[in-house]
Amino acid sequence: MAGESLKGLREERGWSQTELAAWLNESLGRKYDRAQISRWESGSERTPKTVVDAVETERSTDRPRHATVVMCGSAKGGVSKTTSALCIAYCLLAQGSKVLLIDCDSQGSATVHLGYSPAQMDQMEVERRTLYYALADDKPFTDYIIQTPEPRLDLLPAFMSLADADVELALGKLAPLRQRVGEVRNQYDFIVLDTAPNLGAVTVSALEASDLLLVPCQTEALALVGLRNVLHSLENLRRRRNPGLRMLGILPTLFSARLTQDQATLEDLRRGYGDRYRIFDPIPRATVFAQAAASGVIPLAAVKSIPGRAVFEEIAAAARAAAKELKAHVA
Repeated sequence: MAGESLKGLREERGWSQTELAAWLNESLGRKYDRAQISRWESGSERTPKTVVDAVETERSTDRPRHATVVMCGSAKGGVSKTTSALCIAYCLLAQGSKVLLIDCDSQGSATVHLGYSPAQMDQMEVERRTLYYALADDKPFTDYIIQTPEPRLDLLPAFMSLADADVELALGKLAPLRQRVGEVRNQYDFIVLDTAPNLGAVTVSALEASDLLLVPCQTEALALVGLRNVLHSLENLRRRRNPGLRMLGILPTLFSARLTQDQATLEDLRRGYGDRYRIFDPIPRATVFAQAAASGVIPLAAVKSIPGRAVFEEIAAAARAAAKELKAHVA
């Protein structure tokens, strides 16, 4: 990720590789050149720790922020929603953003994927440091946010207490997620919401808080049948609850190019929805995603050549472009 961080700093500052080398030479008293920067960015040569530290420090320097909120949602489980949310968050990090990942699922899927054990999550519940308590209590929202091992990636965890939130949100006993997220928008570039596989009150509250929506969909016939109902419900909720919400696109997942049925479903998806929504290229089915989840690491951080990396990078780039449009519209 060091090479991506170098490139990210260049893109943030609008520097060429020569200009980045000049900045490093001035900061560190060295004599790097453009060719050296190129080798580090491509990964063909290991980036020195002093350079990595200097770049990370520069990128974490406080600057004006107003987070764009990206929701990764579907009413169907088992569509790689959490994996998609984590990988998109990681790609946003690599492009230079500071990101908050909010786990909006009482199963704590995103929290588990980031390496937290059930015992640690139980302790978070005892200490009232999960999303349910962030909505129920009057403490600052920042009190519930924890740092992850990934630089510039923070997490607001969730666990079983959130199962009670659907009823309590409907009764007005909890603060809306949009209200609470608003407290920290100025501290992040992106906030990614990983929601539960349903359209309960917590998911609806997440929808109200979001600027962009990505819908993962497994490339199987039954999933495609359910997608119609999911999109219809989401569109109705968008019109009634959050008219400003933009559809980032549909992400086909768990795709096997060897299976005729998967190919047919993907073609049906493009034919049926491609005129209304952006259909990203499919994420292949691969055991490395499950292995990364079991190990408590983000898949893209674990394996550089992981299948689907380019697609997740494309989604992150689309989110950044949409964020710029939203901010320009507000300005």
